Parts: sequence; structure tokens; C-alpha cells
Amino acid sequence: MATSLPTKLRDEPLIDAIFEVRFVGSMPASVVLPGIFFGKLLGQKNIEQLPIAQIPKPLRDADQNLKFAPISRIDWDAYFINIGDFSLSVSCKYPYPGWSKFRDAITQAIEILNFSGIVGKVERYSLKYVDLFPAATDREKISMLNMKVMIADHELREEPFQMRMEISKNGLIHAVQMVSSANAVLHNGVTKDGLVVDVDTLAVLDGISMQTLQDDFSTKLDSIHSANKAMFFDCLRPETIAALGPSYE
Repeated sequence: MATSLPTKLRDEPLIDAIFEVRFVGSMPASVVLPGIFFGKLLGQKNIEQLPIAQIPKPLRDADQNLKFAPISRIDWDAYFINIGDFSLSVSCKYPYPGWSKFRDAITQAIEILNFSGIVGKVERYSLKYVDLFPAATDREKISMLNMKVMIADHELREEPFQMRMEISKNGLIHAVQMVSSANAVLHNGVTKDGLVVDVDTLAVLDGISMQTLQDDFSTKLDSIHSANKAMFFDCLRPETIAALGPSYE
């Protein structure tokens, strides 16, 4: 593990950041939350239904890939508020506004969710960051990463790859995914290609109340953010970090 983590990178590879909370509610959240959030959020905002809303609810509930998927989305200043039947997420528009502003947006969303009164128990919350590194060859991409992969006595050196691993550490689960040849389309239409490092850090809960989640919530957010950040930098070689122009101030 890196002993000192950068506070800022000159060449920021971050392309997406998402906070999500999943819960059991007294009614489908997608029915009531869009109106509540639209009324409570300050600033410019627009609301739209997403294509998944056309799938009947019984079919969504039966498929774990759809059960927590967002059904409507609120375009709010520098963020998107994504609302499903059993989930709420806050995602950043590109470019990333920084942790302090993102944390404030998440805190506002959780306050409104608690105000709604529809959440029975919170099952988990998570923080996900997706970074993309442009590189010309697969060999160059592999050289950026702090990993060694052997399959059938063959060491990964210059082949395309896609892998996912779940790492449990200090009460959190880090779902780390790496894809050597990824294509990302940002919300502004810009397309980026390269190596993707995706770190999704999950806090799995034992069905706590919304109020319990909200108690000392800033500390919970800072803790999961620090854990996610440490895992991300642990995935990179020191030379890769140095090439990004880190600042430690």
C-alpha cells in the first residue's frame, strides 16, 4: 500500500464517479422520489425517464441486473441523481468537481432520501471511481499496473485482457475491474479509449435504518473515499503515479 497518497493529479485520468445506496422501502422509490427530489434540490434541474422504465416492474424485480437499475434521472447542476425502485445514486458530470463538492452533493441527496420517509432498511452503500489511461499498446497498459497474472504457465505481458476481483479489506469490499481496451462515451459526447481501472468500494450493511446511516455520515463518506483512493493507487506502479504529476500538498 502506498504510504502517502496524492491530493491532486496534474493529468487526471478520472472519467466517472458514482455514489449509490440500496435499500428496502415501503413503496417503489421510483414512484415518489423523483417529485420529492425535484422539489427539494436547488439550482438548475431537469428530469427524464430512462428506457428501463418501459420494462414491467415484475420483470425488473426478478432480474438482479435490473432490480437496482435507475428508472429516472435528474440532471442537476454538475451531477445526475439516478432513482430506481430500490436504489439512489449520485454521479458526477465530466470533469470531476473534486471530492469536497461531490461529498456535499451526496450529503444533500441522503438528507432528502431520509426526509422522504420511504426507506425501511439500508442494505449497502458504495463509492465507485472509473479511471481511463490512454496507451498505444497492451504491453504499455500492462506496464502501468501493479499486477502479475499467470494462466497455464503463461504470464500476461502483451495480450488484451479483462479481469475482475473482489478484495475484502477492513470491513469493505473492493470490486476492482481492469479492461485493457475500453471505449467510454462521456455525458458530453466525448469518446475516450484506453485502459480502464474501475474501483467500486462497497459497505455491506445489516439492514440499518436511514437515520443510523445519516448519523456521522460525513465520517462514513470520508472513510469509504479514502479506502477507495488507497485501493486505486495500490493498483498502479510507482512510475505510473509519477507520470500523472502527483501533488502531495
